[in-house]
Amino acid sequence: MKSSQFTETEIIDGLQRNDSRIFDYLFNEYYTQLQYFAERLVSNREEAQDIVITVFRKFWSLKDNFQSNNNIKAFLYITIRNQCLDYLRYRQRFNEVKREYESHLLSASAIKQSEHLIIESDLINKIYKEVQKLPNRCREIFILTYFKGLKTKEIASVLKI
Repeated sequence: MKSSQFTETEIIDGLQRNDSRIFDYLFNEYYTQLQYFAERLVSNREEAQDIVITVFRKFWSLKDNFQSNNNIKAFLYITIRNQCLDYLRYRQRFNEVKREYESHLLSASAIKQSEHLIIESDLINKIYKEVQKLPNRCREIFILTYFKGLKTKEIASVLKI
């Protein structure tokens, strides 16, 4: 066997014998181009690297099924493509779920906000009714203090106290 390259027969026989040197050779031979191919499909370098590693693991588990270098190369490229498509579908579903969740949060937030406003306006109405029951001078002081936000000296000036 040559140290830099194996013949097709040596590769197929080596796969049958679980020769890790064959795996190393094929990995070194194809990794860069497969990673480039995957990265072009998924637009994410780290994900592309993970996909290529996963496909090489799958290849090694199926190594007894290959009869030629063309079978190996076709398997690697087709499986990379399929894994990339699976990833893209996953990413699309993830983004849709994320948008739905954000929309739900926004609508839930809007609902809570409107519920809060309803409660607040109801409470203000009750306070206003109770304030109307106060004696005139108390009512004026209460309104100036809590509704108008005036300070004690300002209230005294307005009421000439």
